[in-house]
Amino acid sequence: MCPASTVRITVDPDMDGEKAMAIREMLRDYNARFIGRPAWVPLVLTALDCEEELVGGLVGEYGLGWLHITMLAVAPERRRTGIGAQLIEQAEHWARARGALGVNLETIEFQALGFYERLGYRKFGEQVDNPPGYVRYYLEKRLD
Repeated sequence: MCPASTVRITVDPDMDGEKAMAIREMLRDYNARFIGRPAWVPLVLTALDCEEELVGGLVGEYGLGWLHITMLAVAPERRRTGIGAQLIEQAEHWARARGALGVNLETIEFQALGFYERLGYRKFGEQVDNPPGYVRYYLEKRLD
């Protein structure tokens, strides 16, 4: 066995590959000592028009008492019509039904900070130059 400090670092771009899964399991095994092995529940909401065409949607994941919204998108011609607010409201309702403490998400300054704040989300952090030239905001809304 080689010394613990002797390693070779490699790049593996396959996020769903065998090595990535092994890394996830290594972290989950460590975390399990403190929080158990939580079940992560995916959430995908779609907004369809009267012709069943996709005009918006929300993607997230629930676990550890929180719903994390990873994506919210509304077709450009349908923005400012209430679709985004309806998707957020439905996601919050879904999270409450599971006993969620709250919802968290990220947005970039050219996206929808004001929209989320109007819906009761509170900024708890920000990161400058992510992406370069812009600020990324981290928001949450407590549901408990």
